[in-house]
Amino acid sequence: SVPPPMQTHYPFHFSGNAAEYFRIWIVNLLLSIATLGIYSAWAKVRRKRYFYGNTWVSDSNFEFHGNPLSILKGRVIAVIALAAYSGAGYVSPRLAAALFLLLALCAPWFIARTFAFNAHYSSYRQIRFRNTATAKAVFFAIWPFLLVPVSALLFSPELDREVKGLTAAQWIGALLPLVIGLFAYPYVFGAIKRLHINCSQYGNAPFAMSAGYGSFYKIYFKAYLVLIGGVFAFGLTAAIAITLLPAIAFVLLPLIYLITGAFFLGYLRSRIGNLVFNSTTLADSAHFASTLSATKLAYIYLTNLLAIMVSLGLMVPWAVVRIARYRSESLMLQCHGDLETFVEQVGQEVAATGEEIGEFFDFDLSL
Repeated sequence: SVPPPMQTHYPFHFSGNAAEYFRIWIVNLLLSIATLGIYSAWAKVRRKRYFYGNTWVSDSNFEFHGNPLSILKGRVIAVIALAAYSGAGYVSPRLAAALFLLLALCAPWFIARTFAFNAHYSSYRQIRFRNTATAKAVFFAIWPFLLVPVSALLFSPELDREVKGLTAAQWIGALLPLVIGLFAYPYVFGAIKRLHINCSQYGNAPFAMSAGYGSFYKIYFKAYLVLIGGVFAFGLTAAIAITLLPAIAFVLLPLIYLITGAFFLGYLRSRIGNLVFNSTTLADSAHFASTLSATKLAYIYLTNLLAIMVSLGLMVPWAVVRIARYRSESLMLQCHGDLETFVEQVGQEVAATGEEIGEFFDFDLSL
C-alpha cells in the first residue's frame, strides 16, 4: 500500500509594523476628511493592499487587486440607504421598520456581489480566489433577520407617549424585535460563514466548512452570559460606588465598561475564529489550525482601547497592526504533501479564465 503523504505545517505571519501603517493611515484619514468621504474607497484599497501584502505563508504573501471606483459605488449606495433609514426613524418606527424590511430584501444580491468582488480581487501566488454564492442562497441564510422588521411592523407600538404609559402587551411588542434579533443572529452569522466558505475556491480547489449551527449558538450563548455578567458587575459597582465612594465612580465605571466589552469581544472573536478555521478544509488536501486565546485577545483589545483613548486616536494604527500580527501568529496551514505541488495543481484549470470576467465583479458594499 502507498503510505499517505507527509503533513507539512506552514505558519502564517504578519510582517507589517505600526510606523509603516501610520503613514498610510494618516494620509487616508486626512484625504477622506478633505474629500468628504469620497477618498475612503481609495483608502480602503491602500489599507487592504498593505495588510494583504504583509500577510505571509510559506514565503509568499497575499495580494489585493480591488478597484476603488467599484468600492465607491457600494459606499454611495450604503450612505443613501443609511440616510433614508435614519430619516425614516425620525418620522415613525413603523416606517423605519418597513424601509429596513425593503433593504433586507435587497441585501442578498448586495452580499453575493460583495463576496464575488472580494474573492475575485484577492490572490495568493498569482492565483485568484473565487466565490459563487448566489442571491437566492444568501436569502436563505439571512431570512430569520426578516422577522425583526416584520415583528416591529406588526407588534411594536407607536412611541407617541411616555414609556411609563405603555401596557404590558405593548412592552412585549416593543421588545419582541430585539429578542428575535438576539436569537436569530447566531444562526444568520453561522449560515453566512458556511455559505461564504463553502462557495469559495482557491483556483480550482474548493473550500469546505463542517461546523454546524449548534456550535455557533453555544459560543454566542456563553458570550451573552459574559455580557450579562459585565452588566451586573457594572450595576453593582455603580450602586456601591455612588453610595459609598462617589469620588472613584467616574474611574471605576468606565473601566468596568471597557473590561466587559474587551472580554465579550475577546471571547466571541477568538472562539468564532477558532471554530471557523479549525473546521475548514481546502480540497481535502489542506486544513487550517487556529489557536486564538480568548484571554490574550481580550487583553489586546483592552490595552488597545486604553492606548487609543490616551493618544486621542493616534494609536489606532498600532492597535490594528497588533491585532493583525496576533491573528496571523495564531493561524497555521497544514497541507498533505508539499504546498508548492498543491498550488501548481489548483492553478492549472483556471489559468485560462483571465480578466475577461473581471467587469462582472464591479461592486463592493462592504465598509
